[in-house]
Amino acid sequence: MVVGVFFVFLAVFISHLIPFLPVPGYLATVTYVTSARGNIMDMAAVVLATAFGAALGKLVVFLYGYGVGKAVMGEELVYAKKLFDKVSKWGIDVAVFIFAVSPLVDDVLYIPLGAAGYNVRRFFFSLLAGKLVLATAIVIFADATLAVLDQVFGNSWISSAVLAAITIVLTILVLRIKWSKVLAAYEIGGVREAVKAALRSIVGK
Repeated sequence: MVVGVFFVFLAVFISHLIPFLPVPGYLATVTYVTSARGNIMDMAAVVLATAFGAALGKLVVFLYGYGVGKAVMGEELVYAKKLFDKVSKWGIDVAVFIFAVSPLVDDVLYIPLGAAGYNVRRFFFSLLAGKLVLATAIVIFADATLAVLDQVFGNSWISSAVLAAITIVLTILVLRIKWSKVLAAYEIGGVREAVKAALRSIVGK
């Protein structure tokens, strides 16, 4: 168990370590769930390993903003600081949480926050909270999907393989979404237009 959980932590940590380079690290989480079903302690352990791996990886990205980000952002750093000054700290905490729990490209927020000198402790607590929610959702989804697949196929190996394939496909689809277009569409036409923009980017239009 310990080795498996550590592998999940390491895989998720590495996948979140490099800015703007999406790697499906959560596949390790889903793979572990296939062998840990029915064991509450193992499931809780993989949630914590996933959440802390993701949060610590993104903390490194945030600290990258503290160092390199200040040197390369130039005028954009001044703009970012002015923007963050207009938003309450609680508002920024909520934004960090939302980006952490959603498939949004969170590096576009975390690097400027680091460069602007945002409080590391506040950032990490909001980040970890979001990743805990996301990790819990992933584990519950994987476990529930496996239960359905077991009923359909009657074979745990086939169910695990199908779940891995589903995870990879969903990851690819999410990575295809152009979130800048989705947010722009939301500002113009609300949720309906945002969903349309997301679907168009998935199919390559």
